[in-house]
Amino acid sequence: MLAAASPADFRQTRWGMSEVEVRAAEGRPPSSTSTGESAVIQRYDSVSAAGMSAHVVYIFAAGKLVRAKYVFDQDHRELNDFIADFRAVEPVLREWFGKPANERAIWEDDSTQLEPKSYLDQDRATPASILPSDPLVGLAVALGHLRLFTQWQEARTKITHALTGEDSRIVHQVEYKSVELSSLEKTAGPR
Repeated sequence: MLAAASPADFRQTRWGMSEVEVRAAEGRPPSSTSTGESAVIQRYDSVSAAGMSAHVVYIFAAGKLVRAKYVFDQDHRELNDFIADFRAVEPVLREWFGKPANERAIWEDDSTQLEPKSYLDQDRATPASILPSDPLVGLAVALGHLRLFTQWQEARTKITHALTGEDSRIVHQVEYKSVELSSLEKTAGPR
């Protein structure tokens, strides 16, 4: 009797797969591949995640898949629309993974807000309490003053949904990270 195939950790892939195995699982060559000192990154464009346009990034350390993410491709003129996107993805992730282990809205700077940081840390300390109608919260994210994240912990995978920004650029992503192989990223030397 044959053993049942193990369920996937991310899309059709499992942690520890090689670059070749991931390409085979995706069924097409990556849009781009880059090699750094300690990691190889494969990118696949034109995918859909939680009903939104995205690209997929696979990160390999020591020749093994250790991390992967969906990076959403939305580009908004109105920065608060990124807050709406985050709020649209959140219920999909909660349906898939259940109640999060951790969720935070982290205020680094209150200069774009009407309330002081001490109030924001109390009143708007979770992503659910940040609304697209809140004035200038999109700008706060774009400047790096506010970061939103929700995390789930499963047996093999840590999942992080994040909305972050820096230098007026906002990144919305869902990252999946191997629990068992995460140390490979820290210890991998030049390839």
